[in-house]
Amino acid sequence: MNRSLERTPEILTVLKEAGVVDSGAAGLYYIIDGFNRVLNGGEDVSVDSYKVADDSKKAPAAKGTFGPDSVMSYGYCTEFLLQLQTSKTDIDNFDIDGLKNFLAGIGDSIVAFKTGSIVKVHVHTLTPEVVIEHARKYGEFLTVKIENMSLQHSESELQAEMKTAAAEEKPQEKKKYGVVTVCNGQGIEALFADLGADVIVTGGQTHNPATQDFIEAFDKISAENIFVFPNNGNIVMAAGQAAELYENAKVHVLSSKSLGTGYVGLSSIEFENPDADAVIAGVEEAMKRVTTGYISPSIRDADMNGVHINNGDTIGIIDKEIVLSNENRIEAAKALATKLLSMEDKFMLTVFVGVDTAEEEKAELEKYLQETQPAAEVYFIDGGQEIYPFIFVAE
Repeated sequence: MNRSLERTPEILTVLKEAGVVDSGAAGLYYIIDGFNRVLNGGEDVSVDSYKVADDSKKAPAAKGTFGPDSVMSYGYCTEFLLQLQTSKTDIDNFDIDGLKNFLAGIGDSIVAFKTGSIVKVHVHTLTPEVVIEHARKYGEFLTVKIENMSLQHSESELQAEMKTAAAEEKPQEKKKYGVVTVCNGQGIEALFADLGADVIVTGGQTHNPATQDFIEAFDKISAENIFVFPNNGNIVMAAGQAAELYENAKVHVLSSKSLGTGYVGLSSIEFENPDADAVIAGVEEAMKRVTTGYISPSIRDADMNGVHINNGDTIGIIDKEIVLSNENRIEAAKALATKLLSMEDKFMLTVFVGVDTAEEEKAELEKYLQETQPAAEVYFIDGGQEIYPFIFVAE
């Protein structure tokens, strides 16, 4: 049960970011553990004695922990999501390259890109306050994370030593293949795990995992070959960097840039095939036959690809191209599903339903497709994904 408690930060991202376990699960663990201790030995389980016992289980403090006489050698890992503000900058013409050039002058390991009106930044710097002050000229922060990398370095050394010692005590036999995939949504994560994913890295649109997130994921798998499905074009670079840095397995980053290609690609892995190159070729071939569509809210007026969009409309996207806009969300979903199934050789449609989608909307779309697409195979899955009310995977 304690192992389950310790895994809660891997299940809920907010716990991992805060560096804590689930408080409710912890309370339940303490209650049951207290019962067990009394029934099997009658020892004192008063609050004070229990705290002492609990503290004794903690891992030893990291050697080299940053203290009053320490020197800042590694700087700060600084990450944030910046909401660009129309009162501060021209959002459509925001100079992301200019921001990168500024960051290059005061830091390194820079990742910076713009999605809509949101800017995501990752930089290692000795002066995070300068980065924050500069970024705020253009907008306001949605999230900010600043971590002392000198402290992280010490902790990483200790963790590496502990892992090495554990490996020496009990060597673990490596399996042929392991899988890491990126997604979000309880239903999608459960589905991908059922299809063979060993580790789920939480991420997607507006939430891009860092290189370190992938390295930590690889460390959880004992395999000769690790297949990685980024499932978003913005995540490929971080996955590729992690693959280059990792030495304990051969890491293959597959060309999956959408949830649909990741879903079909993962479904196509022949785990029993001993030829890794042949497995990859089969997965890549299967992913070529997939087209992914997204239903998404619009946040501004625009004219794109011949489609007029009003702020507040619902837009339909095929791969990365906006193909339709409608003021009614369910009508937009109907139109996009129809467009996907009208494509050549597309007869199967998987519909991932978002966390904020009403049951009535799902039922209406399902009825519509049954009536208008009787020859198609249509499957609905409660994906629980954020941002997109519906994601369509056409094959």
